Amino acid sequence: MWLHLSDQALLMSGGLSRESLKERQRYADWYEEKSEQEQQLIDEIADCTDYILGEDQNNSFICLLRQNGIETADQFADSFCVEYEGIVESDEFVVVVFEGNSYFFRRLCGRFR
Repeated sequence: MWLHLSDQALLMSGGLSRESLKERQRYADWYEEKSEQEQQLIDEIADCTDYILGEDQNNSFICLLRQNGIETADQFADSFCVEYEGIVESDEFVVVVFEGNSYFFRRLCGRFR
């Protein structure tokens, strides 16, 4: 039985295409270039959110967090509450809108010191 090259790639990579493997490697390289503090923040964001994906969105979201005084994973964990798909308002929480989704914080470090 002969397999096409793409079939071989899928079998050899556990079901991932070459394109997907390249994408994962690019993400891994991007991640490894970050400081340990940034990696921890990226990990915390990944654990707490569903809509922030990939290098570009992570870079942009981290910039937005920094503008509001959140620079570490601990600061994020201490202030972040929930993520909602779409734009949602609240009188009880600070809401940060990013890429059309809402991120609720108990406080933002830069605003509530």
